[in-house]
Amino acid sequence: MTQRKFISYCILVVVILSLGFFTACRSDSAGKTQLFANGSIYLDAERQVDNLLVRDGIVEGWNVDPAKYTNAELVDLKGATAYPGFCDSHVHLAETGYFFHVGANLIGCSTVDEIVKVLEAKVKDLPANASVFGAGFSLRDYDLWTLEDLAKIDRVTGNRPAFLADKLGHNAIINSATIKLSGMTAATKIPLGGKMGVENSQLTGMLRESAMILPWNKISDLFDEKEMKDGAMLMAQRWASIGYTAIVDLMGGPGIRYMFPDVLFELESEGKLPLRVDYCYTIFNLNDVDDAAKYKDRSTDLVRFLGCKIFVDGAFAGGQAWTSWENQQGGHGLQEIYTDDMGGPELNLNRIVAKVEEYGMNLHYHAQGDMAISAVLDALDKVRAEKGEIKGIHTLIHLAFPTDEHIARIKSFNGHVVVTVQPGFWEVEDDTAYYYGDQAVKAYPIKKLIESGISVGISTDFSVSPPQYTPVTAVIGVAATGGGNPELHSPIPVKEMIRGFTLGSGQTTGSKDVGTLDIGKKADLVVFDQDLYSVAPEKFTQDYPKVLATYIGGRKVFSSQGDAAN
Repeated sequence: MTQRKFISYCILVVVILSLGFFTACRSDSAGKTQLFANGSIYLDAERQVDNLLVRDGIVEGWNVDPAKYTNAELVDLKGATAYPGFCDSHVHLAETGYFFHVGANLIGCSTVDEIVKVLEAKVKDLPANASVFGAGFSLRDYDLWTLEDLAKIDRVTGNRPAFLADKLGHNAIINSATIKLSGMTAATKIPLGGKMGVENSQLTGMLRESAMILPWNKISDLFDEKEMKDGAMLMAQRWASIGYTAIVDLMGGPGIRYMFPDVLFELESEGKLPLRVDYCYTIFNLNDVDDAAKYKDRSTDLVRFLGCKIFVDGAFAGGQAWTSWENQQGGHGLQEIYTDDMGGPELNLNRIVAKVEEYGMNLHYHAQGDMAISAVLDALDKVRAEKGEIKGIHTLIHLAFPTDEHIARIKSFNGHVVVTVQPGFWEVEDDTAYYYGDQAVKAYPIKKLIESGISVGISTDFSVSPPQYTPVTAVIGVAATGGGNPELHSPIPVKEMIRGFTLGSGQTTGSKDVGTLDIGKKADLVVFDQDLYSVAPEKFTQDYPKVLATYIGGRKVFSSQGDAAN
């Protein structure tokens, strides 16, 4: 194991072990008046106040006379700086939490032998009938996976079903036991936008993009609900400790729907959930929209149904972004959906978007290539032309290759089309020239999007971003320095990063009560040991400045000191 891989592995282990700093947060702020004072408080990315008055978890005022509120609970910031709650507006905590909790941590593995070595250590501790799960590996070329590689996986996993997801969430390795369990053969029909590895008319166990749906139902039936809950809790605690008060959990990947919000509802009812979670229903066709609508009324204060999520194309970092120009591998990537009835009405993006709008739901789109972005905007234009307006919030995710025309079209929707981006990808996805040649340098023009006036949220897309790239301060450090290469990536001012993590990410949820600390908004705050504006861009790291505490609705859910929550 190389030093870099070893460090990545150790970071995740240390993170899990360090979560003892959390205490149960069962008590709430109902009937309570609080005064946050003795520090600096930002209402948004610019406005600064001396104190914040909170009643029943809602902001009631600021810069008030403390003498008039002597009965209020004083939340003493002790010179620290508080900001509106930060939201990771694209992440996969529920599903990755389960895989990392019960499975093998494959972060840093880039060859079959490295994967096997980690699996050997994991399997030794598993019961004889336990399935083998894992996540986090990354291969140079997924299409080169062979029957010999499958045999190596089979030797260590035996007759146990195995499902190993890569760090992109767009590819998976299954073993022969899973192939048999799923009834798959080389003749099995592959869903649109998917690939199966085949050699000598035999499956190699490599599934790419939407092909992962083929064994998924059989595999997900093997999940343990208690372990799912424990995994979600560990990841939620981790995110609260690194500066977040909220996330948008996409609850699935291409071909995979991880729809288990009940574990989050349980954690909330037990007073243990340290994050506000907006969750999505991943859809693959028109019928799925009806299924998603069944969740419309399944929201609580902390666990809110956001809407749908759909994959329009494949992974940029895996060479599968749907582009109008041919990539270095000789193709245009993978489209995951049609833009007409060629594949039948059920797979027509235009019909899907129209139906989502009829239900009054929001929709997040995985769209990286220019063709994918155009397909989404064309579908929205059709709805607007027919209905006269767009009502939901439609969030474009990633945007690896947006054009000036795309940006102008996004602006024309007057806030109903927003985006979320991942500055960490500037460093994490550092070898995409393999797929895109000179075009790779055009990917992720984040500052240009921000300067255009589009609403831009900030996110990590964990586990694509490894653990050391997920803290708020780590993401800001990458963005503010241009990913260490300001000539290639235009650095993003700290102010714009804070705006993106707060207001920008909040706008991807459709919620009106988060994103700032204006009167009437939820009192969600993150407290740092110093003002982020006082820190030089190159000084930001994954643990500097330090997160001291996070609050949701005025309730302390994380403390770096381990003191009891409210």
